[in-house]
Amino acid sequence: MSSMQNLVQKLLNKQGSVFDLANGTNLAATFRKAAANADPDTIKAAQEAISDDGYWGIKQTSDRMVSMAIALTGGDTDKADEMISAIEKGFKQATKSWGEDLPDICQKTLEETKKKMNDWKNGVTTAADYSDYLS
Repeated sequence: MSSMQNLVQKLLNKQGSVFDLANGTNLAATFRKAAANADPDTIKAAQEAISDDGYWGIKQTSDRMVSMAIALTGGDTDKADEMISAIEKGFKQATKSWGEDLPDICQKTLEETKKKMNDWKNGVTTAADYSDYLS
């Protein structure tokens, strides 16, 4: 389960930094300077990355977390609640590492991830729905 916590922490930290760069600001002091010095092309790339269809957008980031959780459970939906707990712990650890609240996109990603995990647990979705990330 610590693998899931570490994955969540890494994904949300990265997503948060890309979001902040895209919006020309940064919540964490370590990234503020980088955002202030970002060139227009870098800002545009960050904006695309966090868009609805972007790699660091809510959908793709939550899909990656869910696919990792499914892989770590071996596809056992009885372990979904344990994975949800690990995801929440990873999110808290990422927030602590960030030094302040993570950006809204990260909060929404957590909620979407938990929704998808519950959908998988309750048979609304299957592991195949996240197979793009299980290769």
